[in-house]
Amino acid sequence: MEDQGYRMPPAKVFQDNMSAIRLFQTGKCSSSLRTRNIAIRFYFVKDLMDRGEIAVSFVGTNDMVADILTKPLQGAKFKELRAKLMGDCDSA
Repeated sequence: MEDQGYRMPPAKVFQDNMSAIRLFQTGKCSSSLRTRNIAIRFYFVKDLMDRGEIAVSFVGTNDMVADILTKPLQGAKFKELRAKLMGDCDSA
């Protein structure tokens, strides 16, 4: 798109884990046993953030629209997320 002359804003990435967001913002991936295994993915995401290609922001677990695609939901929660996914703000 940029080669065609369109300015592309950063892609929005929603995350419900504040610790992960804090890691990306500080730019420090510790070498502890708990975070050592995410180093490759961390630096990939951090590089995309630094280049302005993505913007990571917090969305609470109850409002995570992607759950409808990854979890078996039923009842009211399914209907609420389906409405958000389909852009129907009135029925949400």
